[in-house]
Amino acid sequence: MLMPLLRKMNFFIIFMLIIAMILGVSEAIWHQVVAPLSKCEKNRVIIRNELGPGRSLEYHCHSNGKDQGVQFLKFNEERNFEFVDHFFGKKNKVNCVLRQGLRMQNSSRDFEAYHTSKKNICGQTREWIARTDGTYFQRNRIKPAAFVFPWINKKP
Repeated sequence: MLMPLLRKMNFFIIFMLIIAMILGVSEAIWHQVVAPLSKCEKNRVIIRNELGPGRSLEYHCHSNGKDQGVQFLKFNEERNFEFVDHFFGKKNKVNCVLRQGLRMQNSSRDFEAYHTSKKNICGQTREWIARTDGTYFQRNRIKPAAFVFPWINKKP
């Protein structure tokens, strides 16, 4: 009679040890993976006008399907979009088109200014710079901005 009871106690103890190990691993995963992401620095998209004095830049962006409206930047002005990428759930995506010229006839193509990385990296900066010959791109201000595409002339 005592042996079956001891056998049940052994199974119970082993079961409780397994549960404790699972909870310990779950807590470690939480502290090493999930918790740091909740303290993630915001990611930024910057649109900057370097067209020259007296030249305006028109930009029109959509963030996660939401129309941000048509906006204008004077020479040397910039606008920031800031957001946090989430480990789980919706991914951030920003699409923009830039225009400049006398009647805003010079246009960039519609481009993806930002999308959430598969690695969920925090504190990223994506800079899109309008210059007289076209659009330039710079990532995290590490290397100089690189030419991406020329202006498309849409004749009126």
